[in-house]
Amino acid sequence: MAPLPTVHPLQPRFAQAITGALCLEAVAFGQWVPVAVALALILLSLAGPRWSPVGWVFRRIAPPAAELEPAAPARFSQMLAAIFLTLGLALLALGLGLGGWVVIGLVAAMALFSAISGICVGCEVYRLLLASRHGGDGDVRADLGLTGSGPWLVVLTAPGCARCEPVARALQSAAGDEREVLRVNLAEHPRAASLPVRSVPAAMVVGADGRLRVARAGRLGSPELAQVLAAL
Repeated sequence: MAPLPTVHPLQPRFAQAITGALCLEAVAFGQWVPVAVALALILLSLAGPRWSPVGWVFRRIAPPAAELEPAAPARFSQMLAAIFLTLGLALLALGLGLGGWVVIGLVAAMALFSAISGICVGCEVYRLLLASRHGGDGDVRADLGLTGSGPWLVVLTAPGCARCEPVARALQSAAGDEREVLRVNLAEHPRAASLPVRSVPAAMVVGADGRLRVARAGRLGSPELAQVLAAL
């Protein structure tokens, strides 16, 4: 099964809490087994939704999501955690206990911080890395697949997003016939996850120079859509 382009906004925090708790237990009791379990759960999650016990449990206890988040930053964060946990286990196996437990402790601290605060450290690293590919000019046209002359009025969407099309229609109605609202699907343009939006649907204006003028995400009512249109 292909990775989903979006996730429930609480799912990464749920997974980070489990990873952090397992790593904290390992450090507290000096046992490597919880680290191996945490690593296995992360690898299963990266393999796909159907293989993830954490995802299976979350889908059965999670409340319905009013909005979704891009999955690419969360998956990058999981890959970072898997790399560092593998490094920690390797150091333990080589007899370098202090170094191994320091690495595992750092993973525990970052995972628990992300789970509690909602600020995903690995996700922010992902966005910074992708943003650096713009070469400092801030041009987002390639990320969104925009062609022709701007400015562009865009709604960022994703499969399974129930609110995306209603928001796009509401924005089109507010914009009138003079300006077309472009739907940009995260499944087709995953690099759009590097933009400064944390959820979909997201309404945005991209200037003729390719720079992002304004972006609004979350609950998008008439006042928020009017702010987006004003940026044109």
